[in-house]
Formats: sequence, C-alpha cells, structure tokens
Amino acid sequence: MSQIMQKDNHQYFSNKTSFKVGLYSISVASLISLSVMSQSYAQVASEKGYVASSQPKSSVFINQGRSDLGQDSNHLQSYTQASGRNYLSVDGRSNMLHNPSSTTLDTLALPELSEGRRFVEQYHHQALGKWSLQQLNQHVNTLDDAWVQEVLSNVSWDINAQARSQAPLALVIINDTSINAFAIPGGVIGLNVGTVLQANSLDEVASVLAHEVAHLSQRHYEHSQDANTRAMLMQIGGLLAAIAASSADGDAAAAIMMGSQTAAMDSRMAFSRDNEREADRIGMQILAQAGYDPRAMPRFFATLNQQNQLNHNKQGFLPSFIMSHPLSAERLSEAQSRANRYPVLPLSQSQRHQQMFDILKWRIKASSQQTTEAELIAGAKQSVGAKLALAYWYGKNGRYRQANNLLAELAQLSTQQQQKLQPLLAITQAQVFGYQGQWQQAEKVLQAQHALYPERRDLRLYLADVYLHLGKPQPAQALLKPLLSRQAHDITVLSQMQQASELLAKQYNTEEKSGLAQIATINALRYRSQIQMWRADYEQAQVSLQQAKRLAEELLAEWNQAHTDDQNTSSSNSLNHSGQINPRPLLLSIEGEVETLKRAKAFKP
Repeated sequence: MSQIMQKDNHQYFSNKTSFKVGLYSISVASLISLSVMSQSYAQVASEKGYVASSQPKSSVFINQGRSDLGQDSNHLQSYTQASGRNYLSVDGRSNMLHNPSSTTLDTLALPELSEGRRFVEQYHHQALGKWSLQQLNQHVNTLDDAWVQEVLSNVSWDINAQARSQAPLALVIINDTSINAFAIPGGVIGLNVGTVLQANSLDEVASVLAHEVAHLSQRHYEHSQDANTRAMLMQIGGLLAAIAASSADGDAAAAIMMGSQTAAMDSRMAFSRDNEREADRIGMQILAQAGYDPRAMPRFFATLNQQNQLNHNKQGFLPSFIMSHPLSAERLSEAQSRANRYPVLPLSQSQRHQQMFDILKWRIKASSQQTTEAELIAGAKQSVGAKLALAYWYGKNGRYRQANNLLAELAQLSTQQQQKLQPLLAITQAQVFGYQGQWQQAEKVLQAQHALYPERRDLRLYLADVYLHLGKPQPAQALLKPLLSRQAHDITVLSQMQQASELLAKQYNTEEKSGLAQIATINALRYRSQIQMWRADYEQAQVSLQQAKRLAEELLAEWNQAHTDDQNTSSSNSLNHSGQINPRPLLLSIEGEVETLKRAKAFKP
C-alpha cells in the first residue's frame, strides 16, 4: 500500500533559483503565444463555418489479445455523477435550476459568450489547463492520498457544477501548510492542505473553492481581451512559479508572488476589488445552491484576517491567498452583511459534515506528516477520526501491535457508527494488513467495500495495489481502465497500469508467450511515457515512445512474416505464431501519441 502513499522523487527540483526564474520567464511568452494561436483558430473556424468539437481522440492499448480504448479525459461521467443536485443549463447562462431545498437569494449572473468566442476560449483554456497541470506535476509536492483526493474532489466537482457547465480538469492537493487555493482557466483547481487544516468546517473549505470557481465562471482572468491577456498569462506563470517554490522556500515563494503582482499592476493583473466582491457574491450563491452554509465564507475570511495580523506582527510575508485576493475591512464587512441575508441552516444540516471534516482533517495531518504521535494520542481520546489516523500512523511506522489494538477498538463500535467511518475504516485496515505483508486479508476487506461503492476511485486504487502485490495484474487493470478513460492525466492510475503491464510481461515470458509479453512491454513503455509527459518531462517521454515504437515495428514485421507463411502453407490459423495478433493498430496508436507529445512539447508559454 505504501506505493500509493509515497512521493516520486521526480516531482522535486534541485535548483530552486533557476526554476523560479525559468518557469516565470517562459510562462509569459508561451502563454501569450497561445493567445495568438487561439485567434488563428477562431479566424479559420469563422471562415470555414466549422463547429467546435470537444470529442476526445482515442488510443488503443492492446493487451491479452484484445483492444481496449482509453479516451482522453472529458470527465463527463464523473462530473455528472458528482452530485444529485440540479445544475445550470449546458449553455452556461444564468438560468439556474434551483434545488427546492436550497436557498439562493440572487440569480447567478454568468457571462455569456458567442459560439465563435466560446470555441476560441475552450481551445485556449484546454491547452492552458493541460500545460499548467504538467508544470504542477513536475515541480509541486502533492499529497498522494487517494481517500483525501476522493473527498475533496467530490466537494470541488459539486461546487463547480453549480456555476460552470465544464467539469474541472483536475484537483491538485498541494502538501503545503500555508493557506492557499487557486483555479486556472482550463479547469485546474489547486488547494493547499494548510487551507483544510486552518479551516473549522467543511463548509469553510467549500467557501474557498466556491470563491475560486466564481473567478472562473465570471472570467476574471480574461475579462478584457487585449491588454489583460498578457497580464493573465503573467499572473498564471507567476502563480505556478510561486506555488512550486513554496514547498522549498516560503519567503522566496512570497517574493516571487509579490514580484509578479507588482509587475502586473500596470497591466491590472491582480484581481481587482470589484472582482473580489463579485467572487464573494457569486461564491456565496454557489455555496447556498450546493447546500453549504454561506456564512462559512466570512468566517474563513476572519481566519485569514487573523493570520494576516499575525504575519504583520512577525514582519513576515502575507499568506499567498491574501496576496492574490486582497482582503480589506470593507470586504469583510460586506461579506458578513451579505451572508446574513441567507436563512440560517437548521442545526442538523449545519452539522451534517462535521464528523466527515473531523476525519478528513486528522487523515490529512497523518498522511502529510503534519502531526506527532503525542498530538494523535491526545486527539484519539475525544475524536474517532484521530483514533483512525493514529492506527494508520502506527501501521505506517511499523508498530503493528498498537495499530491492530486500535482497529480492534474501532471494530467494537456499533454497526451504524462503523458505517459512518466507511470506507476509510476498511482502507485503514487494508493498509495495516499490507504493511504487515498480509495481502490476502487486505484483499478481502477492500473487495467488500468495492462491491458496495464500485464507482469510487480510492477503493479501486487501493484494491489494484493489493492485486499487484498478489501478482494479479489482470484484475488490477480491470479496475484501473475505467478510471483512465475518465481522466487520462491521472498519474497514480498510469503508474499502476505501468506496473501491471510490466508484471504481465514477466508472466507471459514465463509461459513462453513471447508475442503477448512484447505487447505488455510496449504498453508499459507507453504508460511510462504518459507519466513523463504529464510531468513535463518531454525528452524522457519521447525516449519511452521511441522504444515502444521500435518494439511495435519489430512485432509487426514478425506478424507480417507469419501471415505470409500462413498464406503460403494455406494455414487457417495464424494465432500460433509469435505475433499473436495484428499489431498494426497498436503501432498507429503509438504514432498518434508521438504527435500528441510533440504538441505538448512545442507548447511554449
């Protein structure tokens, strides 16, 4: 199980100074070039009368003698299943479909776009979002906890669905204790673990996400096309540079953020006070529509203001969220006044997220190593979430007897109480079993939960990891492929698919099935290339694809020769030869991936 939790060393950078300068400098020019490219596409579309299509291209992964289609991520399935509530109409306009149980005082006034401009911005934002995600994956220390990702992604997708018809591209959870959140056009939402740890409720976390989604829905990054286009690109480039630097040097990160903000003031880069007021207003409407407490927003503003005062007293830098989202006494007062206009939520509704938030907070503390044994022990006396986190902490640190004792105590809870802890209780039990090498027991525990919640990404990842440890690559791939079809950029899924393919290759070689072993090896190289591309390691991704292509060409030559021999001998069955199946579709798919990689590499913001 530890493979899921550990951080790959490739996500760190050694030369902080060169990276800060490099990312910031290239981001401005390359993102500006994207604007020019978008205008060219718009002109062609206008002249030819084309209709934009967002249908993703498909790639073919051949395995076990069959073809499996893995599509680029459109997230539609996971997006529409994120919440059972009513959303905006698909054209993105302000005809809000109200949930009868929600209380929204104002109608969301979302910007309208013409069809031509919508096509341009969709292309522009899609490319920008992918590039931004690649840079974050390469340089930022993220929290790789599948359960935490599941919980916060559900909140983010639900919040986003209230105001935007396009699903987010990804939620990036950054292992940084400072308070910060951001949303980049193209659907990349970022959240520091410090934001959750400093919050007092899940509603407060949701208020931060709602504020960021409001900046996207109101198009604050690109409200005026010409002068602010370069400013928007500078802002995003500086934002990414500061986020990446913050994991290594907080003061340097703040300096970068302040420098980029100062440089952009002439171009009106930073969010204006009017932008902030609008994001507050729309954010509160989004919160109410999603069933969260709008009063959570001014409560979290008070936390930010307190942190601001502490930093001023210490002569430190401001929290990065405040630096890009100016906080004033007037804004605090307006937010509180606006929140008071909403009806007070019933006590049962306002507390419905509290146990979940308690469990979430303790899990983040344990998995991000932001706590101590003493703090966990003290918390476990009053919090079941802390007790669950302590069991995980003991297991991870090889103290199995204490971990098993705590899990035995949790097993004595009533069925209803245990159900409220699921599936994290089962995940923690399976992780402790895995740390002890008891993978069969881990498999049994996770299979029972997966049968109840087959749609959950976290359970699929944990169970697939167990299958890989048990030497069962085919069941692991069956669990992972649906996840990859939803989000082709999911590095954790890609990594496990690579491991499964490598394990398959070894098994096929043992069984003397050379053709299938070679196909599995090719697929392992392709998955590795995808991981490298989504970490912006384009050179190594190209090397991996070249190796995969060479093996595929050799396999095709063998198949062609076998096919010719079969025709000469009038054989009716060519599947007994080393080629096994026609590898031509596999080779064509690799060639398509080479072109995709070239476009990603050529995109120079």
